[in-house]
Amino acid sequence: MKLVAAGVGLGLFFTLVALATSLIRALLASRQLVSLSDKGQTVLGKPLVFRMKFSHTRRRPVKDRFDNRFLVVGIPVGLRCRFGNLLAIDDDSLDVSSPPGRGTDFSWNRIVSHFSCWFSFDSARFLHRGDHGVDLREKLDNFLRSQNEDPAQWPYAYVLSVPQFLGWVRNVVVWWYLYNENRELDAVILEINNSYWEKRNVLVRVDRVSDKPTLPAEAPEALQYLDDRQLVQSLPSAPRATFYKGVWHKYIFASPFEKVDGVVSNRFIDPLQPSAWKANAPFSNMVTMEESGEVRMTTRLTCAGPPIDPTQMSAWDVARLVFWWTLPGVLTTPEIVFKALKIRFSGAMKMNSKPPVRSGSVGRNIKKLEIDLEPFFRAYLSSCLDAYPYPVELSYLPCRSFTNDIIRMRSPSYREEDPSTARLSVEPTDPQFYTRLIHYPDAKTAIARETQPTGHVADPTAQRLIVSDPALLTSILESASSQKIQPLFQGGALPPNRRPRQILALFRGKSSLTFMDEFALASSAASARAVYISSALRLLSARALAFRSQTLLGIYIFFAGCLMRWLVLEGLLGWASKASASSLHMDLRWSALMGITAYLVVMRLCTEMKNRLLCWGLGLTQMTN
Repeated sequence: MKLVAAGVGLGLFFTLVALATSLIRALLASRQLVSLSDKGQTVLGKPLVFRMKFSHTRRRPVKDRFDNRFLVVGIPVGLRCRFGNLLAIDDDSLDVSSPPGRGTDFSWNRIVSHFSCWFSFDSARFLHRGDHGVDLREKLDNFLRSQNEDPAQWPYAYVLSVPQFLGWVRNVVVWWYLYNENRELDAVILEINNSYWEKRNVLVRVDRVSDKPTLPAEAPEALQYLDDRQLVQSLPSAPRATFYKGVWHKYIFASPFEKVDGVVSNRFIDPLQPSAWKANAPFSNMVTMEESGEVRMTTRLTCAGPPIDPTQMSAWDVARLVFWWTLPGVLTTPEIVFKALKIRFSGAMKMNSKPPVRSGSVGRNIKKLEIDLEPFFRAYLSSCLDAYPYPVELSYLPCRSFTNDIIRMRSPSYREEDPSTARLSVEPTDPQFYTRLIHYPDAKTAIARETQPTGHVADPTAQRLIVSDPALLTSILESASSQKIQPLFQGGALPPNRRPRQILALFRGKSSLTFMDEFALASSAASARAVYISSALRLLSARALAFRSQTLLGIYIFFAGCLMRWLVLEGLLGWASKASASSLHMDLRWSALMGITAYLVVMRLCTEMKNRLLCWGLGLTQMTN
């Protein structure tokens, strides 16, 4: 216990030292804008820091109010830059986010990146997931094309978002303001994020609703350079109205007290105009209505004061901003959870369980086991289609949690101009689909259960697997199942997949191998079999020992490893001490050194033995990464 307490204390001490160092660097370093691109560019507006007040009022079925404040950074889309050690925008040198399926990575490079800049802004977290290494402009263009829109309609864009702090960010809404070639606000993308790390990106075209339009001046455009190298030119926006309005459908489980459906009316102000910066000015108003038109909730966003230009901030301004506005952004999620629990236990409203996301939404972040098993489902669909005698084109949409791709598969008899060609789409909405799939005894049962409506109160029609034509998919699967898989090896030699089959059967107990087990074991690639079997064993172990939780299983493995190492080390140190006392007559230092050396040798031998056992069990000639 003393060692644990000492470790926790040292961890807290070094964290505080790192935070203090990061703050000092943010205070002392120059905050002039430094472009991270050597190419000249023209943008609309400039980076600004907005101090926002958020007011959320529920009107039906009970009255309730939630207020919050947080910091928002406004960024011209396409601009990559730094403001000293205070703010980094799309800085490729910083490793601040993991690719899908990697989870939380505590590498030294990641830790140093988080502490090297107080706030950061990483494009990988916005719009669709899976694009690492592309900037905000490219992500925006890709999203617009996915909505069948031409990005050239909106050559300028400005985004408002909560910045990332030490790897943590909680955006309830991200606002993307799209401007036409005349520099007038023409559309808005609302990136809605719920507390389950799901999101839905909504493109809303806006209309002018102001009674007093503000026409742009006829004076020449005043170009402003934002950096000393004069690479970044800034233009002002040219609004023709004070307010803009748009209407959209929610289609996301935004609150445990609300249903998925709902109509939302939004009123916006151009964020690049000083009229939007006045205290208590209606920066953004959101009204959520029921299908009948009755108002259910209203959300109001206002500025707590004029936005701050980072290049004009003094060290004192930075200190006040950091101490007064960093913590509210970090505590947004705990505040929301606390408020929801308060409503729940007061009996005012009943909390609904979370349904699967609708098509067009983005599920939670995918986990490593799920992303490892996804290729097997993709390969299974492809193999079934290869055995289907009729012309079919299947569009497979992998779970949007990690990619925005669409994979098109075609049966051997498919012809482009054939009018009899059937078309089918398959889309898992929940990343956990890939780990559930391997436990179904046969494909027909799996598809029937996964496509069945879940019956959630919040969304009774929600499905975990969306199939455009379930009957056609069932026909394809039945056609493939009627054809027996030929053995990969003939004769009396022991097939290399015999041992993996026995291991899987042992862990499944009374249950026989599933259809996905059989398909994966029939793969001729030993590395693929190893990935599947190790994933299946982790899932089965978590089912049996850790209430299906991979996190809890990881904790078990960690403490078991620590206990084993401690026992080995204690035993070897005791042996070394006895040896030195009885015959070798070594002092305590040499006996400790001998014990530690023996410990390292034993641990290395254990690791090598573990790898060899895994290779033997999985039928591999060498360990694959």
